[in-house]
Amino acid sequence: VNQEINRLSSIVSDLLTLVQVDSRSFRLSRERMSLAEVVKDAEHRLTPIALQRGQRVTLTLQDSCDMYADKAKLQQVVYNLMENAVKYTPQGGWVKVSLQRAGRDAVLTVTDSGPGIPRESLPHVFERFYRVDKARGRESGGTGLGLSIVQQYVTMHGGTVRVSSEEGQGATFVVELPLNKG
Repeated sequence: VNQEINRLSSIVSDLLTLVQVDSRSFRLSRERMSLAEVVKDAEHRLTPIALQRGQRVTLTLQDSCDMYADKAKLQQVVYNLMENAVKYTPQGGWVKVSLQRAGRDAVLTVTDSGPGIPRESLPHVFERFYRVDKARGRESGGTGLGLSIVQQYVTMHGGTVRVSSEEGQGATFVVELPLNKG
């Protein structure tokens, strides 16, 4: 019962987030922050799950990527991408997360050794309620809203997010965010 309550609460929260974004009255609450610290925090939160699944999570942080951004929104972006990588990577697999500065942008890359995403699904992964594996519904806890929220928040920050994958070869998500956007 508690698991189902948590799942439904998460769905309601995601739906409210999307309604707020759609209302156009939604504003970013920008502050000085370090994207590297956000990545480290997400890794810390996901470590128990990864350890339980025998997974290796590796961080490569080449820059602190200090920026003026909405920390709470970027925490959700980073956590959603890293949680998906852990969730869809099989027992004993790996997740690699890198953060670097590229010119005026922060580039966050999350790569996993999971099952990958079929080519026909790639154009749809950021659509609301889209799920690559429809059969995994409740046990994986996915609603098909997480990547849509990621894309909305990244876009609101003036950035981009893209995915590349081959079935059986894992997936790579790349987020580029401007460091000097005020």
